[in-house]
Amino acid sequence: MRFAASLARYALYRISLTLPLLLGAALLIFFAGRLAPGDPVAIRLGDHYDEKAALAIKKQLGLDQPIWAQFVRYITGAVRGDFGESFISPGRRISGIVRQTLPLSLRLTVLAVGSAAVLGLTLGIIGSVSVRSAWDRALQVLVVVALSVPNFVVAALLVLVFALWLRTLPVAGISGWQSYVLPVVVLAIAPTAYITRISRTSMLQVMAEDYVRTARSKGLARPRIIFRHVLRNAALPIVTTVGLAFGYTLTGSFIVEVIFNIPGMARVGVEGILQRDYTVIQAVVLIYTSLFIFVNLVVDLSYALFNPRIRY
Repeated sequence: MRFAASLARYALYRISLTLPLLLGAALLIFFAGRLAPGDPVAIRLGDHYDEKAALAIKKQLGLDQPIWAQFVRYITGAVRGDFGESFISPGRRISGIVRQTLPLSLRLTVLAVGSAAVLGLTLGIIGSVSVRSAWDRALQVLVVVALSVPNFVVAALLVLVFALWLRTLPVAGISGWQSYVLPVVVLAIAPTAYITRISRTSMLQVMAEDYVRTARSKGLARPRIIFRHVLRNAALPIVTTVGLAFGYTLTGSFIVEVIFNIPGMARVGVEGILQRDYTVIQAVVLIYTSLFIFVNLVVDLSYALFNPRIRY
């Protein structure tokens, strides 16, 4: 009970710290959008640009107000889940776009991070128990290759092999479980390599501890030593890496969704950048930033569950 109360207090403390962090992120996102080159009103009017029509649209969208008033309206709307309407597509509410596209992007991210965590941890364990073997050396080479090749290059190679040569997997849109295979693989390759490397390194450090040698001298079975003693004490760096992998996958989805023509939020964000659609850009970046902050909060709170020596 004392530990639960202590953890609850720490959780409230960490949540209170995220609020100004979110506000600062919203401030930076808002002003970055306003300082970006290009005029969304001019893009919206196109060849029919007229000064009088431009002023009318700016008044309609609130762009004629002082910058601080625009920010207050933006942040109060974001708290309610209302991000306004698209500058480029009149009448199109950003909240509707979020409801349509965010679940798909989150599904891709969760599948990629989950696959990377399971595979990376498995390979890390295998590498740590077979250190300096031929398998371990081959594994290290694969990790370096996976971290060196950009994900858009991996995506192009997979499209070439599975779509053009083998013709076994779709490469555009989402029409079934097969459509998830290639995007998830592309998003999961680099996080898998990171988790593999950190898992192996962290477990090797724990294996050198005295209590592990004592457990071996007592004749405990190797699987019991690995999963009961080593893995739990090596968990903190691994959990941290999984949290960072979530952020890496979110940013990688901007490229992957465009390459595979996936109608997710990341692709909407890319289209908003190309069209100078401020409201869309702000909503996408703010939501992705909030997700990453939330994942970091969960990772921070999970430390106490994986390591009982930690007390808040």
